Amino acid sequence: MEPGTSSSIDDYAEIIRKLPVYLKLAYGTGHVLNDICASMWFTYLLVFFHLVLGFDPALAGVVLLIGQIADGLVTPFVGFQSDRNDNFWLCRYGRRKTWHLLGTICVLLGFPFIFSQCIGCESSHQYAQLVYYAAFVVIFQFGWAAVQISHLALVPELTPAEHERTELIAIRFTFTVFSNVLVYCIMWGVLHVTSDEYDVQIGPNDIHKFQKVVLIGITVGLVASVIFHVVVKESANGNANGNEI
Repeated sequence: MEPGTSSSIDDYAEIIRKLPVYLKLAYGTGHVLNDICASMWFTYLLVFFHLVLGFDPALAGVVLLIGQIADGLVTPFVGFQSDRNDNFWLCRYGRRKTWHLLGTICVLLGFPFIFSQCIGCESSHQYAQLVYYAAFVVIFQFGWAAVQISHLALVPELTPAEHERTELIAIRFTFTVFSNVLVYCIMWGVLHVTSDEYDVQIGPNDIHKFQKVVLIGITVGLVASVIFHVVVKESANGNANGNEI
């Protein structure tokens, strides 16, 4: 083989493995739901629990702490389990996308209840309400970790090309920035544009506004997740269809 032939073959392989733009964008949408929920979680959770629900500041912090502890515990578990090659029928959908789907369902089931009143226990002691919210926080954090890990782990399975992987990550973070700005704009619009009074502190009467923001964000995230699952393909053995030559 002549010098440079191997390099030419590698370059050719890089070209034919180049992912189409629509697939890269569809991959980026797969983490939008997580990004929207994370923006709400880190920016408005303490505000909601303290000013809207009337939680003691320390207990509001405990809710956030429970979420971070749960995230730290479930992340290695999900990472280990998502690497296993199980023959479970659902895994034929693709081991990464299966975990992504499971995580998305958990996020959708858990997150809306975090930014809502304690159903059936509005007048209960705050410690009792804490247990109620902690359950949904754990469900949400499990789902969030499952989506995050499976979404990142899908990158090397979509393409062997290093620059393509870098571009996928860049697109992913672009959608993260977009999601954060979107949440801010939605919150600003709901709290200020729909309000007749300005310079009024957030209070218990704003609970429905927070629920509206969560509903809008969840809807956008759900649509983005559907786009991801429809467009991005993953074979049962963990290699995306887009990798085939």
